[in-house]
Amino acid sequence: MANQSALRKIDTSEPAVPAARNPRETVADATEELVRRLLKASNSNEIAAVIGLPPIKGISGPKVFY
Repeated sequence: MANQSALRKIDTSEPAVPAARNPRETVADATEELVRRLLKASNSNEIAAVIGLPPIKGISGPKVFY
């Protein structure tokens, strides 16, 4: 018997929806994550990448290390 080409419907349970959070809590969590990523950055290109800027290009690469 050949494989059926028709798609089967699969019963899936509804995904669990987390409780609604206060918008201030969401912003605070995002800010904490940004600060954590900035603290881990060791040079100017890593800092630029964290905040969404293009890399800093130069003849011999980045000069500033933190």
